[in-house]
Amino acid sequence: MKSESLDEASAAFQNMLKLIATLRSENGCPWDKKQTPATFHPYILEEYHELVQAMETGSAHEISDELGDLLFLVVFTAYMFEQQGTATLKNIMQGVIEKMTRRHPHVFGDAQARTAGEVIENWAKIKASEENIKHRESLLDGIPRSLPALNRAQKLARRAQRVGFDWTRPEEVFQKLDEELAELKEAVQSGDSRHVKEELGDLLFVTVNAARHLDVHSESALHSTSDKFERRFRFIEEKLKEQGKSWDQVNLAEMDALWDEAKELEKKRLGA
Repeated sequence: MKSESLDEASAAFQNMLKLIATLRSENGCPWDKKQTPATFHPYILEEYHELVQAMETGSAHEISDELGDLLFLVVFTAYMFEQQGTATLKNIMQGVIEKMTRRHPHVFGDAQARTAGEVIENWAKIKASEENIKHRESLLDGIPRSLPALNRAQKLARRAQRVGFDWTRPEEVFQKLDEELAELKEAVQSGDSRHVKEELGDLLFVTVNAARHLDVHSESALHSTSDKFERRFRFIEEKLKEQGKSWDQVNLAEMDALWDEAKELEKKRLGA
């Protein structure tokens, strides 16, 4: 980034802070004045998901817009914490600068990292040493329970991997998948709904580990598949509208045929 751009970004950030200060002032906005970091939870999550969607399917304008919304909420939250005396914007920013500098010794120090894999390995070691300084009681401390379930499962397993509690090859995970699927089928046969839930959870957890061993982000993979399902289902809806039919006028075989048609069209588009 050029120095002129840095100056412009710095000025824009200052303007954002002034805007937030005005909104929170005595003569500011009644709604903004009564907000707390806790009340901002749902808004931050909502804007985060809107940003992710824009990054996957949106235009440059949409991405910029959603980035701005999320940035505003994050800075607003930091400002509220400063008002509470919990943290200051200066300390927040300085803290993350120091952390990122510390975790990039191959850039700002004498460490060597020739590949992205080596960078990740060094990062994990540095982060582990930082966690030791924090005197965490468990290796798993610090992983938020509020994370999406697949993301949390992948993080828990990756943390356990640090001490060797892990499968050594993807084939071993596939074998475990077969075992868990068999156990789920047995649970279904038993008719015990609580047991079914437990075994289904086990199967999902091992599936997440299969993704981890294949270097696939499970949350992203499931999002992609959900998008694919939505596209094909919408295709079925459109075809039924064209045919002047309602859902109760078609059977499963006809729906499957339209699904296969959508699938073939996608293959042709990808091959084009």
